[in-house]
Amino acid sequence: MTSLHQQLREAVSWFVDEFSGEEAYDEGHSFPWVNHLWRGAAFRRAHLDVVDASDTHKLFMMHLCIFPHVNDPSPIYGFDLIAGPNKVTGAFHDFSPVAGDTPLDTYFAQRSAQKRWSKERQLPHWAQQIFSGRMVAAGNIQDPDELRELLDFAKENLAHYLATLGKPTRGDYTNEHNNYCHWQKQNPHTPRVMTALGFEPEVVSEFIQKCLFPEV
Repeated sequence: MTSLHQQLREAVSWFVDEFSGEEAYDEGHSFPWVNHLWRGAAFRRAHLDVVDASDTHKLFMMHLCIFPHVNDPSPIYGFDLIAGPNKVTGAFHDFSPVAGDTPLDTYFAQRSAQKRWSKERQLPHWAQQIFSGRMVAAGNIQDPDELRELLDFAKENLAHYLATLGKPTRGDYTNEHNNYCHWQKQNPHTPRVMTALGFEPEVVSEFIQKCLFPEV
């Protein structure tokens, strides 16, 4: 156990606690890693999954994604992180636009503009189709203080996000949600890493299609 992985485990516990007042539910999936699902009055689906292979493969992965209700123009909350034994190799955090120009879009753009990370990463083509221009894409985080700053940033944004959601309109943003899922499923890194951890390709594919980014 490393201090870095312990810090990440504590962050996962915080995220779980943040949803303690929401309805936990089961979509019938069965996968050999941690999956949490919630729904609530302010959002239609929140999914947190954690692959903690720190003892066997020195790898830790977490993913949190929250979809508003389809009649809410608010952005989609996303936070993904992958860490080796001594550093976070990739961290990605965004309020991905649905309709754009909502108070939450403005909030995230202003907050993110104030941050700088030790190694900012270029986004691939598939990611550029859905993520905001102010997305956090950082790597090579080895300093515990920088990791704490990143985690606190994601936590504070989550608290504000959940408190601000739930202002529906007459619009229907189903297509925008599905477009987000479509492009996320073009990410080649997720299946590559998970199969390298020893999970069967069929299981990984089912997870990505039906649990990680299911379309409406």
